[in-house]
Order: sequence, then structure tokens, then C-alpha cells
Amino acid sequence: MRNTKKHPLLRLCLAAAMLLSLAPLQAFADDSTTTVDTAAKDLGANTEIYAVTQTPGSDYPYYGAKNEPMSGVYYGRTCEGGTLPNGNYGLVNQSQMADESIVGFYFDITQSYSLEYWSYIFGPALEDGKRAFLVYINFKGEGSDCASFAGGAYDSKLNETFSYLNTLSNPVFVRIGGEVNVWNNAATPESYIAAYRHVADLARARVPRAALVFSPNFSSAYRVDMDSFYPGDAYVDWIGVSLYYNLYHATISDPDMAAFLGVGQYGDPMLNVQQCVNLSRLHKKPLMVTEGGAGNSFNGQDISAWASERMQKAYAFLPMVYPEVKGIVSSDYHYSWAPTSYTFYNHPTMTAAYRKAVSNSPAYLKSVGDDAGYYTKVSAFTGPWEGQMRFDAYTYSPTKLTATWAVDGQTRATAADYPYTFTLDASALSGGDHTLTVTFSNGATKTHSFKIAGGATDPVVPEEPSNPDDGYTQGLAYASTQSVTVDGKAVEFQMYALMDGNGNGTNYIKLRDMAYILNGTEAQFSVGYDNATKKIALASGESYEASGAEMKTPYSGDRIFTGRNQSVLVDGDAVSMFAITLLDDQGGGYTYFKLRDLGEALGFNVGWSKDQGVFIETDRPYEG
Repeated sequence: MRNTKKHPLLRLCLAAAMLLSLAPLQAFADDSTTTVDTAAKDLGANTEIYAVTQTPGSDYPYYGAKNEPMSGVYYGRTCEGGTLPNGNYGLVNQSQMADESIVGFYFDITQSYSLEYWSYIFGPALEDGKRAFLVYINFKGEGSDCASFAGGAYDSKLNETFSYLNTLSNPVFVRIGGEVNVWNNAATPESYIAAYRHVADLARARVPRAALVFSPNFSSAYRVDMDSFYPGDAYVDWIGVSLYYNLYHATISDPDMAAFLGVGQYGDPMLNVQQCVNLSRLHKKPLMVTEGGAGNSFNGQDISAWASERMQKAYAFLPMVYPEVKGIVSSDYHYSWAPTSYTFYNHPTMTAAYRKAVSNSPAYLKSVGDDAGYYTKVSAFTGPWEGQMRFDAYTYSPTKLTATWAVDGQTRATAADYPYTFTLDASALSGGDHTLTVTFSNGATKTHSFKIAGGATDPVVPEEPSNPDDGYTQGLAYASTQSVTVDGKAVEFQMYALMDGNGNGTNYIKLRDMAYILNGTEAQFSVGYDNATKKIALASGESYEASGAEMKTPYSGDRIFTGRNQSVLVDGDAVSMFAITLLDDQGGGYTYFKLRDLGEALGFNVGWSKDQGVFIETDRPYEG
């Protein structure tokens, strides 16, 4: 065991021993793969930069488990029954399930009603086929039910349930005896494992395509270790976790217990998930948050400001930092007798935080079978540094921070919200070695060195002129939306105008916007960069390869510009044109030219008439 005085680790087995005078840990169910390391909780900063990619990096785990998505994370909520607007009883949170890819339903196997009977509640969420179905097979009597399950007392009901699940076309997950490590009526590891395995055998026989989930609570009860209940790899497809991150504990208020209980400052999803992440890694199983969240009220006190920040944090960072997480199902209910409410389908503050985090992440699946992006640690990113590249960052902190992004030591942007996103325009960087650095307001920092092959397509204009005769100037460029008639068709451009001393404006158009609009006409031209001469290179008659950033302005309003006479290669010959460069908030450079200069250099006509205003004729030479 590591020396915790020298390393920022809180080992829960040690913390619990100090706080609760724990006895030694019980024997593990599988000593060959399970170790005390699952009890580690890392309180280090773990500062990292992550690249958003469309292909998995070397750090992305795929286990080939049943119903495991090739990319992305299932996300959704538990079903909540209640009175509908028409007066019937049904699924009251269905309207909030749009674009969600999984739904959960609690089922008491000891009751008289079948699971199929309750389909009037969960059924509407499954009808469109977009969502996976997570069924919770709870042991209502907890430890005292284990012998009954293992002995076959519920076999008839279980077989009925699994046969019904086999009729569904949706991917099915079955959580068996969840939260065993916090049962009030405790089970022995032996009795629980026997019960779990018996249920698992019945499920394998009746609904073989179902993924079976072993799902402990994120933190164990007094003198209990979650590892000791592990049923064995042959009986588990996914690891689950009940992941709660609350401001207050339901029954214990001792602040010295906060770290062990995972509440207050330690009510942090990134901390509380760690033990089950370790279990996932040890057994090479994908991880699903089978229930959880942050209570938005406690004993009638509104704590939604705190809870919404925690919920946003969970959805922003869990798939990023822990790629083992392939599913998140949030609790969306409230029991009248419970002090804590997790209902968020009708809570604007919680819903806004939830939607914001999901929409800002590339990882979430909007439907079963959908594709999603990947988070790759920048140190594991092996793809080319080119075009527009998105980076997010993480560091542990109990509060929200501000992140400052720098390229080659020069500040490019700040981000004050999760997931601290920065967009790098790699095409604006010269070929060679560079650095990307994120620094958080708590002092945590991370730097990564990278190399740009070749050079920039639209190079950033230097702050000082390279010679005194290049017409260098700087000032304010005024946003100017202009309609230009191109071969008789009106096209709206976002231009920028420079004003002379009399207030007369000259419009400048983004080079790549012009190339994009003229592509396919007689006046089409390509845009590139000549590394030998360090010049923008235009080739008339060649098709333009779009990057996706055309006709989009990554900023609004008036902008500071730098301008100078630029030598541009047109069909290999150097042509001098005055150009202005505007920078976006991330430091990416965009080059603008006078429309008439482009027409003259590339051989298409630019004119003005009272009827048309500015017009372009691609089949006529420039007439001046």
C-alpha cells in the first residue's frame, strides 16, 4: 500500500479504518483478478488535455461485451409513473426522453404483477426502438431474499420476466440484486453470489442476448467490501454503479465522515465513481451508471444550484476521464418519505444543466445504433494536427474553475465552463514544433508538445511588418453583411469593411468563402499554401476542397484587424494584394481580400449596377 502522506490518494479502506475502526477486509470472490486497489480513491489533480476525435485512440477501451456500443455512451433516466394530463396513469417523464438512448425500470419480482403488466408505464419509451432497456431485478428482502432466489422460489416469475424481455427488439440490460454492499439486511458474499448466479443462469437461458449487470453502490457500508460480492466474470457482462453525489447524507451529518460517505465537498461524481472504475478495469468490463445523481432538494431545502453544477460536471467529464463508462442512467424520481429528491424532468434548473452538458459533449448516443465521437488523451492522439481541432480539459477541483489556453506560450482563449473547450485552427500554424497548454485558475496546468507538418493555408499576419514597404496597418474592421449577385443568383456574404477618413467603406471578403461559392463555375480556384515561399497559393480552374468552415463566421460584430500587402501565388506567379487578417477567440486567423482584387487576379468580372448592386460574372474576364 502506498504511503498516503506522500501521494494524493485517499484509500477508502484506510480512510474507513481511521474513521470507523474497520476490521481487515474479507476474502475476495476472485483473488486472481481482484485486489485491494479497487478501494483506491485518487484525490490528485489528474490534469489532462483531451482531443475530440472521430476514431478511437489507443487509450479507448472496447471489451466486446453484450450490447456494448462501438463508440459513445448510452444516456437516459429511470421511468417515473404518475398522472398524465389526460388523467390516466402513465409515464410522466416521457416528454423529456427525446434523444435519450436508454431507460430504466425498477421491478419487484416478489409482487403479483408481471413485468409485462407494467409496460403501460415503460412501454411508450421503447416503442420507437431508439432506447435500450435496463431492468432492475431488486431483492426486496435484501440479504434474507438470497436463499429464496438461489433456491428457486422465484423461478416461475423470473422465467416469465425473461421470456417477456426476449420478445423486445430493444437491447436489454438486467441488473441483478443491486447495491448489495449497502444493504441494511446484509448478505454474506456466499449467499449473494449463489443467488446472483442462479438468476443469471435463468436469464442466459430465456433471454440470451441480455447483458447482465453486477452493480454495487459507489461506496460500501461499514465493514463491507464490494469486491467480495463479485459473482465471477462468466456471470457478469457489465459492471454497474449506483453513483450519487449529494450535498447531504440522508441520515449522517458528521462532517468527518464526508470523505467516506461521498457527500459535501466529496459529493463529487469524479471521485465517487473511482472504485467501480477500478473494478471495471480489473475485470475488463464496460461500466454503466445504473442509477444516481445529485439531490436538488433536502428536507424541503432547495439545493438545486449546487446539484445542477454537480450534474453538469458528471455528464461533462465521466466519459472523458473514464472511457470505461459506456452508459449513464440518472434517477428521475422522488419518494414522499425520502428527504432527498432526484426528480429533474420537471425541474428547469436541473434539466438545463443536464441538457447543456449532454449537448456540449461528443460522447452521447441519441439512439441505439447511433455513432458518437471519442475523447482521446492528447498524449495518446496519433492523428494529424490539421484543420479545426477541438480540445477539452479536466482537473480535479471541488468547484468550477477558469481554464486558460495557450499555444506556444501565447494566450489564445479562456473557458469558464465545463468541459473547458478550446478550438485550435491548426491550419493557421506554421510547420514545425509547437506547444499546447491549459492552465486552470487553481494553478493546475498541462502542456503537450506537437508537430505541424507542412505549413498554414491562411497564415496569421505577424504583429509587425516584415519590411517597411508592405503597407502594414491595424485598426477596427466593421462587420458588413453584403448581398452579391453571382451569375444572376443572390448570395449573402459576411464581409468586413475598412473606413477611410471620409467614412467611405471598402469591403473585404473571406478568401475561402469566395472559393467555396465559385467552385464548379468557370472561375473556380483552389486555395493552398506553398511551403517553399511561405505564400498563399491560388490555382485558377482547379476545384476547391471545402473544409466545412466556409460561409460561417466564428465571431460576430466589429473586430480588430491587421493588414498588409501580401504576395500571393496565382498559378505560380507572385501577385501583390492588400489583405486583412482577423483572429477568432481561439487565435485562428482568417484572411480577407478586396473582391475586385480577387477578380482581377483570377480572371472573373466584378462590377456594380444600380439594379444588381455588386455582381460577379464567372464567364467573363475582369473588366475593371
